[in-house]
Amino acid sequence: MPKAVAVFTPNDIPTFSYVERKDHRFEERLLDALSVPKMIISISGPSKSGKTVLVKKILGPNIIPLSGATIRSGDHLWNKVLDWMDVPNQHAERTETTVSAEATASAGGKIGVPFVAQGKAEAGGTIGADRSTAREKTFQRGGLAQVIREIADSEFAVFVDDFHYIPKDTQIEIGQQIKEAAEAGVRVLTASVPHRSDDVVRSNTELRGRVVAIDTLYWNDDELEQIAYKGFRELNMDVAPAIVRTLTRESFGSPQLMQAIGLNFCFESDVKETLPDQRRIEMNFATQERVLERTSTQTDFSSMTSVLHSGPRQRGTERKEFRFTDGSTGDVYRCVLLAMRGDPPQLSFRYSDMIARTKAVCVNDCPVGSSVAQALAQMNQLARTVQEAPVIEWDEDVLDIVEPYFLFFLRSSSFLRRLA
Repeated sequence: MPKAVAVFTPNDIPTFSYVERKDHRFEERLLDALSVPKMIISISGPSKSGKTVLVKKILGPNIIPLSGATIRSGDHLWNKVLDWMDVPNQHAERTETTVSAEATASAGGKIGVPFVAQGKAEAGGTIGADRSTAREKTFQRGGLAQVIREIADSEFAVFVDDFHYIPKDTQIEIGQQIKEAAEAGVRVLTASVPHRSDDVVRSNTELRGRVVAIDTLYWNDDELEQIAYKGFRELNMDVAPAIVRTLTRESFGSPQLMQAIGLNFCFESDVKETLPDQRRIEMNFATQERVLERTSTQTDFSSMTSVLHSGPRQRGTERKEFRFTDGSTGDVYRCVLLAMRGDPPQLSFRYSDMIARTKAVCVNDCPVGSSVAQALAQMNQLARTVQEAPVIEWDEDVLDIVEPYFLFFLRSSSFLRRLA
């Protein structure tokens, strides 16, 4: 009987709770793309939307996984591939050359053959001697050329996840080398977020026509609910549809989050493995809060939240304080974070939506529109001082929360309350 940690797998490829999004045919499209010789595959999709799981599910043990965040040059990329193959940094090859010599000895004469001791020869005999010479050469790794020799025209595939994290100048170098690798028969796949999906092609314009693009999307509620139902059925848990909808609503289109929430629901329900008989599992509000709080410990954005809550260093006049519906007080930066975490949960807001939400979280007085817009612009910049990967993006009219785990942390962790 499988354990709960084998059924709900937020950090691994699901076996029991894998859901194929048949309406989009992503698996079929990826298999078709892999069947085309000398073609590069570019997969784009929002953060935590299942791009990597899709690739690993199709390629299985033939995947050579790399992270764009760790790649700093073309040589670095191919050396990481060779690391995965356990190819040593250098190896020595020893060669031996053997030379045979023969001489005919006469009675009483000396044998004039090198490396053979001089002495009396037997009459009428033929004497032979071999001379061996050994040489040793040291060979360094061969980078891309060696990768081509090792895996060209094989089932193995190089998968560069988060390609958009590779520095721009390095992308140009790698784009040229990826083209060479693909032409030689090495299968190459990349994954990026949607607004950087064309980084591969822009890195080398000669790649146009050589790249198959597969654009994935956030999951809808029906697809996410299938993860929950498949997992709960496997564990003999009878969970009401209303509970599944509540848990699904908090996963914000992310199958990884749905897997994590499902697993922590099992833990809070004291279901560690498949039950011997089907059992009805209930969830009250207190249990729901514990499930979500427990899951938020796997999505720690405390540093990011602290920086955005504080805003930039203030000189001169103090910021205006406001009273909020959660009983706390704070400035415009706290107001914006409370607006982000409010109901209904959303990953994208127009400026007018944010103004309405900031009014909704305030008691009486609230920040003016220009103050909210300025705070959003500042927070957009501050977020990039904490981590390179964007968490929020503000373009003067639309706020996008590009990291679902950040929104989950805001909503489900008690950290924002503790900052009050």
